[in-house]
Amino acid sequence: MTNAKKIYTMGHSTVSSAFFLSIIQKFGISCIVDVRSVPYSRHAPQYNKEELNRFLKRNSVQYVFMGDEFGARREDQSLYSLSGYLDFERTRKSELFMCGIERINKGLQAGFRIALMCTEKWAIECHRSILVGKGLADAGFEVVHIGHDCKTMTQHELEKVLLKTYFPEVNMFADQLGEPLDEKAMIEEAYRRKNEEIGFVGYEEKEAAHS
Repeated sequence: MTNAKKIYTMGHSTVSSAFFLSIIQKFGISCIVDVRSVPYSRHAPQYNKEELNRFLKRNSVQYVFMGDEFGARREDQSLYSLSGYLDFERTRKSELFMCGIERINKGLQAGFRIALMCTEKWAIECHRSILVGKGLADAGFEVVHIGHDCKTMTQHELEKVLLKTYFPEVNMFADQLGEPLDEKAMIEEAYRRKNEEIGFVGYEEKEAAHS
């Protein structure tokens, strides 16, 4: 796969703006796509939408908010599971999400090197990989997650970690017993389990749970 279809991701956590900038500059990122539904941070106000936009602009990096297309909180209640959390599989099939992928594609075609940005430091604990990264990978993009130590993990590598996390004791000799392993199916199930763990609980259900 060529760099023309490569997308990076990174979580800002509470690091300084200068530190964040140093990492994205190392990877040649020219556009930050904010995938937070609520682009504000109480603990790291330097990443509030307006302030971050100004900071990046001063440093010749484009800022684009795409929380509507790629955010983890949705007003459309049809996208939530019966248990009340946002269903990532349904969300990836939504019109807004598909429009988001098209916007990303156009941005790459325009010559931008794009990094999706969210709050969570660890990609595997964030919807940017479990919701958005999977959707982009399924659409043919190469997704690369950047850590604060500048080490990277591809979406494929992340899937291997998910597999080990949720299926740690898989019988690797099952195929000899006439029960061939379906790794793809297990990875899909691992995504579902992580979705259940980190998926945002819908507003109505959340209010009821705390009443």
